[in-house]
Formats: sequence, C-alpha cells, structure tokens
Amino acid sequence: MSMNSDFPKVICTQHPDSVSKYISTQEELDEALEAVMQYGCDEYMPDYEGKTTPYHQNVQIVSKFMHEADIIPGKDVFITPRAPSALHENRFRQLMVMMSIAEANYNVHQHSDFQAITELVHPMTSNVQEIVEAQQHMIDVSELAKKEFKFEMKAPSIIPLLEDVPGLLNAESIIGKTMGACQELVDASPEKYRVFIGKSDSALSFGHVASTLSCKYAISSLGELEMESGKDIGIILGAGTLPFRGHLTLDNADKFLEEYRGIDTVTLQSAIRYNHDKGDAAKLVRKAKSGLSKPPRVFSITEKEEIVNIIGIFGARYNRAIRQFSSSINRIADLLPRQRDRLMRDGSTGYSRDVPDITGVYKLCRSDIRKELKESMSTENMGLPRAIKFTGALYSMGIPPEIIGTGSAIMDVRRKLGDEACERLLNEYFPSLRSDIEFVFGYLDQNAISKFLPDSLQKAIQMDIDILRETFDLERKCDPAYRILLDMLQPDILYMENADDVMDEKVSQLIRSALIQMAEKRMAMG
Repeated sequence: MSMNSDFPKVICTQHPDSVSKYISTQEELDEALEAVMQYGCDEYMPDYEGKTTPYHQNVQIVSKFMHEADIIPGKDVFITPRAPSALHENRFRQLMVMMSIAEANYNVHQHSDFQAITELVHPMTSNVQEIVEAQQHMIDVSELAKKEFKFEMKAPSIIPLLEDVPGLLNAESIIGKTMGACQELVDASPEKYRVFIGKSDSALSFGHVASTLSCKYAISSLGELEMESGKDIGIILGAGTLPFRGHLTLDNADKFLEEYRGIDTVTLQSAIRYNHDKGDAAKLVRKAKSGLSKPPRVFSITEKEEIVNIIGIFGARYNRAIRQFSSSINRIADLLPRQRDRLMRDGSTGYSRDVPDITGVYKLCRSDIRKELKESMSTENMGLPRAIKFTGALYSMGIPPEIIGTGSAIMDVRRKLGDEACERLLNEYFPSLRSDIEFVFGYLDQNAISKFLPDSLQKAIQMDIDILRETFDLERKCDPAYRILLDMLQPDILYMENADDVMDEKVSQLIRSALIQMAEKRMAMG
C-alpha cells in the first residue's frame, strides 16, 4: 500500500454533517482505520478546530494503524491534523496539538523510518503572519523534541486553509508570500506545497454562487503561481454533499470534478459515509482517484475582473437577505443535534464565525458594485452557527440557502455587466449551477417560507424563485414527504419564536424529531 509521489487524493475528515450517527472522540480512532481499509482514503484528518478532540488522539491513531493493521503512517497513509487557530481560539490549544504531533512522531520513530505526521492544517488563514508564526512554533516544538528525547523530527509544514472570500480572491498573494517566508524559516525550498480551500464558510458569508466562483478563482490563481514558482502546489478542496457546501456526491461526481478541475485532493466527510447508500463512499473515492489532478481553467485578467464583480453582486444580494432573519436561523440551528464533540459557540472557549473583513473584496470591485456590497453587510456579528448547522437550519425552513439572492443577482449581472457576462456566468464560469438549483428545488417549500420571513423578504425570495425557474426552465417541486415534515414543523417552530419562557419538552422533542427526519431525507445534517 505504499504511496506514489503524487499528492493524496482523498482526505477523510471529522465533519459533523452525518444525520444517523453520533461519533465520539474515541470512535474516531476506528473511523480513521475504516477510512483507509473500507473506503480507500489515503489521508485522515484528526480535527482540533472548534472540537474537544483530546490532544493524544494523534498518538492513538498512529498507534492503531501500526499495531492493529500493519499500516505505516507517513508511508501507507498520511495523517494530517487540523490545529486550532491561535487567533480565533487560542495559542495554548494550538501549541498542545503541535506537541501531540511531536509525541506521535516520536512513537512511530521507534518502529519505522518514516515520519508519521509531516503536515498540519491551519484554519481560517487571513494573512501571511499567522502561518509564519505557526510554522515558527512548530519548529520550536521540533527543537524541544530533539532536546528532550534526542529525537530528530523535521518540523511539519503548515497547510494554510483559505475559507473566506477575501482569502480565496487573494490566494496567489497570500500563498506566494507564505511560501517565501516559510522557506526562510526552514532554510530549505520544498518542491511541493499544499493549500486547503474551503467551500462552506465562504458560502456562509457570501452565498453559494459567490463561494463557488471564489474557489475557482483561487484554483486559477494558484495554478498561475505554480507555473511561476516552479513548485508543485497541491490544492485540497473541502466539500460536503449538499450544493451549498460543495455538492460532492457519487451522483454529482462528474460535474464536481469538472467544475473544480485543478484540485488534487477532496474531503470525504461524514454524511457521504454514513447517510448515503452503502458503497457510495468507496465508489466516490475510486472516482476521485482517477478523475482528480486535471489542469486548472486559468482565467484571463479580463475574466478575473468580471468574476470579481459577479462575486460582489451575488454577495450583496445574499447578505441583504440573510441579515433580515438571522435570529430564526440561530434558533433552529441550536435545535439540530451535535454529531461530534464540539466546543460551544458561547463562553470563554466559545467558537463562532466573526463578520469577515471584506476590504480585500471591495478594492477589486467596480465602484457601484463595491458600494452595494458595503451597504449589504451587517455591521455587527450576527453570531451565525457553523456552516453545517447554518445550512441545515435553512433547509429545515424550506429555504435552501442556494436560492437566497441568486435569482435577483442573475438579473443584476445581466443589467450591470451585460447579457454576454451573464451567459459566461451560466455557461462558462459556473455551468453546473442549473443542476445545483434543480436539486435544491426538491427541498424548497414556498408555503413554509411565508411563516418565517417578513413580507418584504418573502417577495424578494419569491422573485429569486421565479427568476430561477424561468432562467433554467425548471419544473421540479418540493418532495411531498419533505413538505409534510415542513408542514408538521411550522406551528411548533412559530410557538418557539414567540414564547418568552423555556420551550415545553414535548414540543422540543417533536421539533427535533421532524428536523432529524428532514435531514434524513436530504441525507445530510447540512
């Protein structure tokens, strides 16, 4: 089972998007083994970002691979932890994860010539300094391991995770500078460099279309950087099963691989493994291994300018709508079950997404589009949940987030940038948008929408729906079984919204049951 010289193709992750299965941190040890033995993944990501993952999990996983399955970490499978952000959580948690990496490498060193863990993921990267500091701390930990245990460990390299629109649009600059700065730190020039780009969080803050275009913009820019630098740049794309989070399913695999051509690695998240048909995950892994690493579509300067303005238009329409009913989203998200051991959103160890700094987007947009985008953004943190629960909450209202602002933004693109720009959007920049929208119409219920949204927003969403139906010639209606669940749910949700006291336990159980049944229908929590 030895690795070839290419980048890993499929990284199994600990995302809490499954419906049917709660997975404790101890069960994640078996999950790591299952990822390789059952699904054929060549990489596993222990996840410490926003999770209560015990620091010794890295050690336990590498030991399990070696002693129970005769699999050598660093040779037969890659272990690539995601550390917490020092900025968004705290430096102490990040350092503890780095220490656990050193311990895992020390344990494997006693049995193998291969270093078990050679990379770690740094989430929510917004600037070069964050990566440089994290890399320096990893070097310091490696030096400490050498001093205390007489153990030579090459400092694992940092994989920046770019997951907001400003970071994705400035990927070439951030990664180019990071490569140079980290090269000076380690006094070596690695031939390969990996970058992680995220679909979900960029969608949460800018909407589905803007997020997709931002990811493709980053893939194009990193392809150019690869050619200029002479380094192999491996791109990991984090994607879930619902369109808002990437639409990476067996049924949609061909469209996905063509849409995001130029990436080298995809994530295999929990929903596809536990909620889709048995065998789908393994088939998807095989398809990914044969279909990845196609050359990227590299956009011209003119195309990039046009794409950025399209992103600004879609982001403005989406944000103008979301800010009007964020409290409803938060209330329903809090009722969705936790499927992993996560940190709470509030409190001293709390973990939620902040309002993104989008000056990196403003400066790239045309002045009139920049003005609308600025005006659309909330001036205060809405405290929105993480992307999975956010997505699940909106689907649970009968309002798939993929449609929000999308129809009206298509009309805005036609009006502001011209018919040809709109045709390029639909046929060249995002050709699978039609199939994404057709998919989500199966979970769209206009009757349910009327019970959640203010009149003005109802009219705006209705306009989105009408434009999308006409643009893509869609007739698909909400799945009848899904609509029944939505109908059952609404009075209780409305009661919850209006009640001043604590919700009755029986009502709470009824709501939760309906929420879970809806998630089972869409085969993902969110």
